[in-house]
Amino acid sequence: MKLLIVDDMKSFLDLERAFLRRADCRLLTAATGLEAIKVAQTEKPDLIILDIEMPELDGIQATRILKANPGLASIPVVIFSSTSRKDEALAAGAQEFISKPVDEDRFLEIILKYVPLKFRKEERKETSLRCVFTFEHGQGEGRIADISVSGLLLATDAPMMVGQPVKLFFSLPVDAIDKEIQAEAIVVRKATGGYGLGFSYISEGAKLYLADFVKG
Repeated sequence: MKLLIVDDMKSFLDLERAFLRRADCRLLTAATGLEAIKVAQTEKPDLIILDIEMPELDGIQATRILKANPGLASIPVVIFSSTSRKDEALAAGAQEFISKPVDEDRFLEIILKYVPLKFRKEERKETSLRCVFTFEHGQGEGRIADISVSGLLLATDAPMMVGQPVKLFFSLPVDAIDKEIQAEAIVVRKATGGYGLGFSYISEGAKLYLADFVKG
């Protein structure tokens, strides 16, 4: 299963990658409409996820070209955008138009309408680890309510927004020592009791310690 994600904003690409971190699929990316057409012609993805406002060729123009190509016309196109151009997007041939911002649950609900993705089951561990985090305009702290190798549920009073990147600092009690962990994550959803975060970067060594902690 191949998904093509098209957006000129790295922050949105990172967020959508985080949404799909547990999905058994190959993620392809492009930053412009022209790139999207080239990648689609070469890779024949099962689904194309497009933004509208991009340089060179916007998402609506790209959709028209994709749908006019007999070899690509059957590929579903879903447009996620902060614009109000829904009617144009659907008239161009997009199967669906979704307004940004969107959280993980809503994003996956839409994607699963068009592709039968399978998701890796991950063991999670309930805990109450203190976590300090920093973000663009400040810092905060909270408690990790549960954790897996791909993300965690953070209980905190600090206001956070879906799509917000954060740097995390916490300790794992593994093998009678406290292992200091640093990781980068993205807020993927507002959850009961806190926020769901997906790791965007965690070192392979830290991931091994985390896997040991979860299993233990």
